[in-house]
Amino acid sequence: MKMKPIIVAVVGGKDTYKTRAVELLTSYFTSRGLRVAALKHLHHVETIDKEGKDTWRFAKAGAKVVVAASHSEVAVLKKDVAWSLKGLIKLVEEEVDVVIIEGFKSFVSDEESFMKIVTAKTVNELEDLLGQLKPPIAAITGPVAKQLKGYWNGIPVIDLDNNGVRLAELIQRIAEDNRCKCCREEGEL
Repeated sequence: MKMKPIIVAVVGGKDTYKTRAVELLTSYFTSRGLRVAALKHLHHVETIDKEGKDTWRFAKAGAKVVVAASHSEVAVLKKDVAWSLKGLIKLVEEEVDVVIIEGFKSFVSDEESFMKIVTAKTVNELEDLLGQLKPPIAAITGPVAKQLKGYWNGIPVIDLDNNGVRLAELIQRIAEDNRCKCCREEGEL
């Protein structure tokens, strides 16, 4: 039986190093042979297609699903579809070991099954974000990490510039601890 993937959500405001954290985690896990899916919320974008391109024209003509394929990639564009974050995860979970989510703050805030990495510019922004999120909060990073050191309210603070790999190692350790705990509870160890 395939184990469920590790799910990590990187949540924060604009220009708080969310993408850097996703890149770091992706690079770390793929360098260890794990398969990674990265999910990005494009909340300010109406379409990810490009106006005037063939795929856009197909959709404009009425196609509800448009598939574009190159030598090394496949993109499936589904038009006028209601989606949920859990549904998006289901699309990829059989193919990957790790799912890294960037954004989707309103969708992950109450989700207790996702580890969360909070990125912020300031302590005030961090406090506001933490007030909106349910645990587990795995780490704090972003520009605010320059102001805070070590731990903040019991949560590890990690400066991506000086010790970014520590973030990935922390996520891996938490995931392994959680898997061992689940195995013990299910009697598999």
